Amino acid sequence: EKLSQSSASDVGALVNLGVTVYLEMLLSSGFFHADPHPGNMLRSPEGELVILDFGLMTSVSPTARDGMVAAIVHLLRRDYSMIGDDFKDLEFIPPEVDTAPIVPALKRVFDAALSGGGAKSINFQEVSADLAEITFDYDFRLPPYFALIIRAIAVLEGIALVGNPSFAIIDEAFPWIARRLLTDGSEKTREALKFLVYGKNGEFDGDRMVDVLE
Repeated sequence: EKLSQSSASDVGALVNLGVTVYLEMLLSSGFFHADPHPGNMLRSPEGELVILDFGLMTSVSPTARDGMVAAIVHLLRRDYSMIGDDFKDLEFIPPEVDTAPIVPALKRVFDAALSGGGAKSINFQEVSADLAEITFDYDFRLPPYFALIIRAIAVLEGIALVGNPSFAIIDEAFPWIARRLLTDGSEKTREALKFLVYGKNGEFDGDRMVDVLE
């Protein structure tokens, strides 16, 4: 049966598994299921998650994958000093473009997104729409893979919220992101971990370290 229509008690756990599966595709392999919708996500009679229709896939470069992790860390810290470079890695901004005029616009978008209760309150579809507005004023573009990611998040969140109105996809994603920060050997990821724990001023944040380790 469709996961979105299932009344089984394990739907929440299967949605959490779906978040992990998409993160694995997106940030580990870089080869991403590009047609997520409720009809492609099923619960088997044995209680297993079934994802259908891998006929449409998209690739995400290693640079963009590292950039996503770094951007998440910088947003969690609400530090926008490096967000311009992150968005170059994410292919939103061409490499040769000066990011200084764009960063204030990005700051406004993410300050607004985080204002309602931090990362847990982010509405990714609203963020996507706000980022699209920036394309009218600056040398800024939405890469094709980004719309597919937003679509996947919306599908997973929509299914989960039916059974759990307090579901926050960031809560489910953070443990996986933390594991990547601790185990990935790339220079960009190591720098992101250091920044998350020590911040810009190099001051150790024990609470952040506990969050990562938990």
